[in-house]
Amino acid sequence: MEKMRLIRFIYRIFKNIYKLLVPKFIRKYTDSKILLFLNLLREIKFKSTGQKYRLVKNIKDLDIKYKLFESIKNRTSVLNTQTLLNKEGNFSYINSVENPVLDINLYLFKDITVLGGTDALINKTKIYHQELLAMDEHHDLKQHDIFFFDKKNKKNIFLHSTKIRKLDDERNVYISLLKEHSLNYYHWMTEIMPRAIFTCQTLKYDNTKMVKGKKIVFLIDEHIPKQCLEALTFCIDLPFTTEVVYKNELLTCNNLIYCSPFWQSLDNTTGNIPKHEEFFLDMYALKLVHDAIQNKYSQIDSEKKEPKRKIYLQRKPTQMRSIINYQKVENFMIEESFEILDTSNLSFIEQVKLFSEAKIVIGASGATFTNLLYMQNNTVAINFYPSHPATNHGIFQPLADVSGVKLIHYKTIPVDDKSLHSNFMVDLNIIQNILKDLDI
Repeated sequence: MEKMRLIRFIYRIFKNIYKLLVPKFIRKYTDSKILLFLNLLREIKFKSTGQKYRLVKNIKDLDIKYKLFESIKNRTSVLNTQTLLNKEGNFSYINSVENPVLDINLYLFKDITVLGGTDALINKTKIYHQELLAMDEHHDLKQHDIFFFDKKNKKNIFLHSTKIRKLDDERNVYISLLKEHSLNYYHWMTEIMPRAIFTCQTLKYDNTKMVKGKKIVFLIDEHIPKQCLEALTFCIDLPFTTEVVYKNELLTCNNLIYCSPFWQSLDNTTGNIPKHEEFFLDMYALKLVHDAIQNKYSQIDSEKKEPKRKIYLQRKPTQMRSIINYQKVENFMIEESFEILDTSNLSFIEQVKLFSEAKIVIGASGATFTNLLYMQNNTVAINFYPSHPATNHGIFQPLADVSGVKLIHYKTIPVDDKSLHSNFMVDLNIIQNILKDLDI
């Protein structure tokens, strides 16, 4: 026990000292070696104090009974042509591509365990996690403080659980909306919401005794932003309540409904050129969300107004991918009659209204561009990106495709081309020329 405490203590102290006290210009040259050492400490900590599970390749390998409500297989999705504008002001194009996406499976389990902050399913000493199975060595582990595993052999998963709990009220059916990155507005709307909408649409037509007449309880991760919960309430017609699952918490549920991921969402920030199979959004999933929101919003605003607003999305200098000459950019936008707005404090409905009234939206790449889903057909958006080989322009393109938005990916002047999340400069001459060409 004393040895475990010592390991935890060394790991925690070393990590905090490195993060807080070592200057960035030094870390720039020592990061790789330091990270190797931190990973070694993390491995020792997890293997000494964590629980070991065997990663299985299929849900059926969990050796637990389940009912398959719905299954849609052999699916593909399309990413439309992407319009790129480089830092010299020249246009180029990435051709449209069709790529396979994941099968959709909707399960009902009588007795299974979920893990807060993750998409994992656990039964006894076995764990299933589609994303971990798909990861390669260069992919980032989203929950390194929950999981540890060898990306090469993928046999054993070590994890820490801070809480153990059980939900076994037979009057309820629990629907898992747990997922890595679920606190991020983009991932909530593109990954979580499609699963919630699809699940509830399926349940409307299911007469299974295990579900019929039961109360719906959505399992959600702690600290979900209010805008995400507002979106859930706005789109789901069936009555429901929510149950917060804490990070690292092992929660065993009776009558758990689990919808598999619709598309692959792997993180790649190491400098590798992204591959389609790593991060390829599903148009079917996006249309589920788009249509649900449009149908409900039309009941609130029956008169669809012509989009006229010109919106510039303000980005704080303290955020990643911030604009170095942000003050000049904002002054320029004001001169061009743009509204300078920060959407972080807007409610979900306020964001839907704002973007549905927008003729053009401009700003630095970030989760707020998820709101492209609510823009009207034939409107325009210009997204600022740092120029980097690992930049994936397919992150927001499918959302623009669903809404019929012309999206321009402006590859700006980065401060550090080694980082995918580098701060950058915006060439206002280029932006001015684009606005003239667009006649906006």
